[in-house]
Parts: sequence; structure tokens; C-alpha cells
Amino acid sequence: MRSSKSKKTSIFGMVTVNDKGQIVIPSDARSEIGLESGDKLLVMLHPSHVGVTLIKPDGLEKFANQMLRHINSAKVVNK
Repeated sequence: MRSSKSKKTSIFGMVTVNDKGQIVIPSDARSEIGLESGDKLLVMLHPSHVGVTLIKPDGLEKFANQMLRHINSAKVVNK
């Protein structure tokens, strides 16, 4: 598993939605976040309405804090 402190964005490939609305999350992506069979994921609409984001519930606060830091950085740059 890669370090969770990695700052780069990872693209793990492309998936296909089947007729039941299901996808298979690539094994590299599952390994990266420690996702195991039976784990729950939050499904959130991407802010630009072009897709969804899958997040483990215990990582939601960390995700929200990172987003707030990005927003605050953008505000400083745009002043």
C-alpha cells in the first residue's frame, strides 16, 4: 500500500456502470484506502455535478478539513 501521506492525485482507471448501477472499484484503489468487503462508503455528488465521490465515513472529517484548507488558500490568492 502506498503512503497515505501522498499529496498526489491518483487515477486508478475507468469503471463501467452495469445495468444494476454497480461498479467494481479497482483493486489498487481498494488497497490504497484499506477498503474491504462489507465496508460502507458515502456517495457524494461532486460540487461541479459531473460525478460522484466515494468516501469512507471515518475519513469524512479529514476530507472536509482538506477542502476547507483549499478554499481558504484560494481566497488568499484571489485577494
